[in-house]
Amino acid sequence: MGVGHPVDRVFSRDFILVYSVSFFCTINFYLLLIIITDYAVESFGASSAEAGLSAGLYVIGGLVSRLFLGRYIELFGRKRTLVLSIAAALAISVSYFFVSSMIVLHAVRFVHGLAYGMMCSSYNDIAAKLVPASKRAEGLGYFYLSITLANAIGPYLGLTLSGTSGYHAVFMAGTAVYVLSLIASVMIRVQEEVLTERQIEEIRGFGLNNLIQSSAVPLSLTVMVFYLGYSGVLAFMSAYTSVLGMHEIAGMFYVILACGTLVSRLTMGRIMDVRGPTVVAVPAFMLYIAGMVMFANMTQTWMLFLSGLLMGFGMSTIWTVCQTLVISRVPPHRYGVATSTFCEIADMGSGIGPMMLGALIPVIGYGDMYMVCALFGVASMLMYLGLHDLTPGGE
Repeated sequence: MGVGHPVDRVFSRDFILVYSVSFFCTINFYLLLIIITDYAVESFGASSAEAGLSAGLYVIGGLVSRLFLGRYIELFGRKRTLVLSIAAALAISVSYFFVSSMIVLHAVRFVHGLAYGMMCSSYNDIAAKLVPASKRAEGLGYFYLSITLANAIGPYLGLTLSGTSGYHAVFMAGTAVYVLSLIASVMIRVQEEVLTERQIEEIRGFGLNNLIQSSAVPLSLTVMVFYLGYSGVLAFMSAYTSVLGMHEIAGMFYVILACGTLVSRLTMGRIMDVRGPTVVAVPAFMLYIAGMVMFANMTQTWMLFLSGLLMGFGMSTIWTVCQTLVISRVPPHRYGVATSTFCEIADMGSGIGPMMLGALIPVIGYGDMYMVCALFGVASMLMYLGLHDLTPGGE
């Protein structure tokens, strides 16, 4: 039986449970993403472009599932979708132990991404439903702390386990966090939408309106361009720091990045609720760009850590601002479609980025490749400034 929540309360029992699901699922995402390119190169002799593809196919799988299945979340049920998608991802996690070639790895990554897309859309949808409308930016900011913590723990754990115990230890850890996610998801109580006949017919239809929330597209494209650049940090961090002789401290970069994200989550949502989005978005873009430029040109440890602090603050603020704006423009029965639209378009950056940037590395090197990543940040900021006020209201 579904339950509601007090008008002004953010931290309900079910909010904490969906927070836990997001945390554990995101740990799995970062655990594998941080090592998958090295795993492909070392285990199967893959080129940097092929290794980048193994990282990108996961995100592309998520994009496909969100595009074609995300609209059914309200019809099928938020909780049911979440539980079944996590169960599927858990089964797929076991298959990593039996990968025997790049073709098999690509297939596993794509199918894993399909399950990831549905679970991500489901728990984001549930969180948006649980957060009071009057505290949406603040509440979602707190919710995304789950990603902040996972963003610190996942890469650090992945690099540590792969370095000390091998890649199978990483796969074991990834499977374990899915077990915890599944347990938490079963315990969540979700107030499902009571759909009218017209809304049910709308969901079952095959028009473009049923696949994509048009009001979400402009800001989603803005975040997609942003993540074209940031994906390079995730996919090639290990190789880059090895070239610079900083591999032993690379894991700490994500801890510092998480500190910057933590500051953002605890402060920017509340400021946005009071003063509006652009007041926090523009400084966040500028700090992120400065951090990426420093990252591209770093020669000392302090530069690695400061760049992580700046990028973490900027990245989390931009995501929170844009997703909050997207959700605020739609009625509750369109949350699933709006969330899916936002995530699927934004994640295209994380999917395409590693493949595109991986092809650049042999030509221009890591440093100049990360300068290109900084330019994507500039382009994203200009898109935000040009498109934000033109974004149409929800349907």
